[in-house]
Amino acid sequence: MESVDAKMIRAHEQIDILHLEIREFLSTIKVEQVLKTSPSELHPWLVMWVKDYIPPPGLSVLMGECVHNMSGALDNLVCGLARTVNPLNDYKKPRIAFPFTKEEKNWKDKLLEGVPSAALTIIKTFQPWHDPFGPKPNPLSVLNELSNTDKHRACNFTLVHSRNVGVEVHGNDGTVIKVQFTVPFYLGNIEAVSLAPMTAAAITPSARVITTGAFVLTLQEEGIWNDLPIERVLERCFEEVEEASLRIARMRQKSFRF
Repeated sequence: MESVDAKMIRAHEQIDILHLEIREFLSTIKVEQVLKTSPSELHPWLVMWVKDYIPPPGLSVLMGECVHNMSGALDNLVCGLARTVNPLNDYKKPRIAFPFTKEEKNWKDKLLEGVPSAALTIIKTFQPWHDPFGPKPNPLSVLNELSNTDKHRACNFTLVHSRNVGVEVHGNDGTVIKVQFTVPFYLGNIEAVSLAPMTAAAITPSARVITTGAFVLTLQEEGIWNDLPIERVLERCFEEVEEASLRIARMRQKSFRF
């Protein structure tokens, strides 16, 4: 099953490359901040936005390639198992592939024709319906959705400021206002932060603004991955594919013992 190992090695390399390229891209992001007042408003406010926050398309392509390698490794694994039983069959008809089913009632063995029964048992344990107390979201379900999205639409990124974003405004009269965000700061939005009970005089002609938090890169399309950083999403998928490969490899070793 050299192809499985080769694809997983390449997927791991792609995750490492994504780490580096994402970090480099995020380092170029700058948050614009403007303190505002109005005669009709009792308190001032802070307006925050970001320019040039759209990630380069190459990051999406790289993620898609990583997903493709992990998904392909699972399909290669199943095909290799079938060839173990009958090495003379090319298994093109019927098609052999690693199945994903959200509910047990939809489980079908036709994608696993010729696969040893011991392997079938292992493959079932990685289905989302098998262990209701397993990891959420199910990593292989995530991988399947990412693969379908990448093949048929596009895996687009969006930037989100981490959930621990904080703003600290030091007025020139000594007053300090601290605001902690309770929701993510999406960089495609313009955020207006009230500085009550600070007065307009406290920010005239200027005031010091300190922001805390970290940028993360997440998937633009809503899905079961929520707002997890894309690197962590791929790492969870990789760990699950690797675990499936190792368990099946151990099963095969036992089968060939004399």
